[in-house]
Amino acid sequence: MLLAIAIAATILAFIQNSVMFAFGMKELAILSFPSSFAGIFLIELAVIWTAYFLLRKRTLRLKMPIFAACSVLILGVAEFALPVSYVKVRIRHARREKVLNQIQVLSHSIEPLKSDQGGIRFALTYTLSFPRTASFHTFPAWLGEAQSGIFGNYFSKVTPEYFDESYVFKAGQPYSFTVVFDTKDNHIDFSRDQAHIDICDGKDYFMACRMIPIRIQEVPAAFSSSSPPIRYEPEVPSGNVEDITERSIRLDGLRLNSAVVPAGQSVPFSFAITNIGNQPIAIPGGNLANVIRVVYTFEPVSERAKKTEAVTTRIGNGFAAGGTQFYSIRTNNLAPRQRLPISDKIAPFKPFAPGDYRLHVYLFSSYATDQNRPGQELVEPFTVEP
Repeated sequence: MLLAIAIAATILAFIQNSVMFAFGMKELAILSFPSSFAGIFLIELAVIWTAYFLLRKRTLRLKMPIFAACSVLILGVAEFALPVSYVKVRIRHARREKVLNQIQVLSHSIEPLKSDQGGIRFALTYTLSFPRTASFHTFPAWLGEAQSGIFGNYFSKVTPEYFDESYVFKAGQPYSFTVVFDTKDNHIDFSRDQAHIDICDGKDYFMACRMIPIRIQEVPAAFSSSSPPIRYEPEVPSGNVEDITERSIRLDGLRLNSAVVPAGQSVPFSFAITNIGNQPIAIPGGNLANVIRVVYTFEPVSERAKKTEAVTTRIGNGFAAGGTQFYSIRTNNLAPRQRLPISDKIAPFKPFAPGDYRLHVYLFSSYATDQNRPGQELVEPFTVEP
């Protein structure tokens, strides 16, 4: 029986120290600093088994209860000595999960939108109440099954501060979030499938998360009106800075230095970033990269051109070819009709094969609902000659 107690205590000690072992396995740090990650565990084993061998040869009537009490005491002392342990993690996780489980969905609503991708597009707005004043990380809701779900995009132009990781939500106050979905060519059974909200209490190693389901059976009824939706996204108040910025910054004047390029050379070109609106546009931090991204791709068109070796990401029919860097452009605002000229060039991983190509220049807005979808595309053809 003493042996069973010793084995059980050893197993418990291993479980107790499992989090320390997990930390030690990162980059195999435990091999370089074994005492830091396994020192307390080894001391526990030494004391438990020393007590076992000392008591095993004794004829004490209560030696089993004594050994059991000693084992519990050893594990208890180690629990206080360990910086982090399985028990502490489980207790902390349970407390954090309790807080997350107290988040309430006060209401939700559906707004039909117009889709240009052949699917059903709508905005889901849900209002949450948090149980305590703290920062919470909310992720855009998704539809359907976890493996094949349709992920929505936050419509963040109205309350962008909610999505700052340092934002503190106050206990008991209502906070509304809007997520835009477009089913495209995916099938969703709105009578059965649900939207799911993921909320975590941090991004640390011990974070706790909760998934909150929301029924969306109202979607078909929202589209039953005789007048189809005309907006692609929810309406914003007049003067919304994010909306004005997204609609006002555009590219124009894409020109190649030459439409015919000798083989083995890069392809130089120029264009301009322009404020087409009637209001000045503030640039946060004086850095355009906080507002827009400009990405280039080259598209082989002719069969000969398609022999070009491209070891890069494919975007549509083209291949990624870098993008505009704003290191040398510092401006705090763009005045109406102001143009910022850009000169740049593209070159593939290996020289272009002779043939016909297209240069694509894409504009992405940091304020767009779908930030992975370009708001504008400029195209110019070019030819590479042998």
